[in-house]
Amino acid sequence: MFSLVYRSVARPGFSLDHIQEMLVKAQNFNHDQGITGCLLYYQGEFIQYLEGNQYKVLTLFDKIKVDPRHKDVELLSYEEREGRAFEKWDMAYENFFGENTQITHLRLLVGEYLSQKTEIPPNNPTKNVFWEHVGSVLYSKTSSGK
Repeated sequence: MFSLVYRSVARPGFSLDHIQEMLVKAQNFNHDQGITGCLLYYQGEFIQYLEGNQYKVLTLFDKIKVDPRHKDVELLSYEEREGRAFEKWDMAYENFFGENTQITHLRLLVGEYLSQKTEIPPNNPTKNVFWEHVGSVLYSKTSSGK
């Protein structure tokens, strides 16, 4: 399974309604392409994890890089891995606005992850643990109906 992580900066005026609209389109497209992953939005930045067939993920990433809704797209990591981290979602999503005690720890992790200005080495195990933790927290959040 091929996985890729990138971050980018939302263009000014890109609202939560725009994000929701983008998310629905992404979920439909990803479902058709066999791509799964997670999109996080935190303080005007996106961080996205994509997984699936390498050709399809890289083709999608090429489209993402030229999408005018965001700028400063930066590839953080990519690798082959065993299995999917987000097999239950075409695209999981969390926006980290407001107070949500269930994801406070995750919000801190995302802030730390985004504050890193250097590329994470491709086979850094902490990156996998981060995304597995994100998946676990989001899954427990949706399973509990919150």
